[in-house]
Amino acid sequence: MPKKSFLNQPDEVFLTRARSVHGQCASHANAWGIDPSRMFAFSKLLTAAERAHAANSVLATRNHVTSTNKKIAFGELKHFLGQLIDWLEGTPSVSDADIDIMGLRPRVRKAREPLPPPVEAPLLIVTRRHDEMTIHVTRLEHGHPTGGVTSRKPYHGFKLRWRFEGETRYNVEVSTRLRITLHFEREDEGKRVELVAAWMNPRLQEGPWSDVITVIAG
Repeated sequence: MPKKSFLNQPDEVFLTRARSVHGQCASHANAWGIDPSRMFAFSKLLTAAERAHAANSVLATRNHVTSTNKKIAFGELKHFLGQLIDWLEGTPSVSDADIDIMGLRPRVRKAREPLPPPVEAPLLIVTRRHDEMTIHVTRLEHGHPTGGVTSRKPYHGFKLRWRFEGETRYNVEVSTRLRITLHFEREDEGKRVELVAAWMNPRLQEGPWSDVITVIAG
C-alpha cells in the first residue's frame, strides 16, 4: 500500500500525486519492466478519475450521480495504485531515488531517534494527609519559576529519591504518572523527609535532579 498520507490527501493533491507516479512510470516503463497492459490500465483509471472529479467539481451540475461516479473512480484508482506501488517497491530496477522522486514510502524506514536524557529537573509539590505524603511533579513553566505545566511530555516518567533526615541511603520510587504517594507508620510522624526527583526518558535514563526539599511527615 502507498503512504497513508498519499491516500488521504484532498482530491486535487491526490490527483497531482497520481499524475506524478504515472509520469515516472511512463518515462521508465522499459527500464523498470512495466507491462504495457499495466500502463494502459493506469492511464485509463487516471483519466476516469480526472473526468469524474471535474464533473463533480461544477456546483451547478453536481449531484448524487456525479458524486457516486467520482467515489467509484477514485476508489478504483487508489486500489490500482496500492498494488502498483507494492510492485514498484519490490522491483530492484526501481531505485530508492526513484521511490523518493515519486513521493512513495521508503523501502527501509528510518529508525526513530531515541529521546535523549531529560535536560531539566522537575518541580516538586507535596501534599500531606495523615500518614501519607503525595509528591506531585510538574515541568517548570518559562517565566513562572513558582508554577508548572501539568504534563510529563516529552518524558516517560520520573524517579523519586527520599530518606529520613540523618539517614545515609535513599529509597527510590519510579512512576510513569505525575505523582507518587508515600505511606508512613505512626512512629514516623514528625520526622523530616528529604525528597529529590528527576525526569526519565523511555530508556529510563534520568535527567538532572531537582533541589532537595524537606517536608515533615504526618
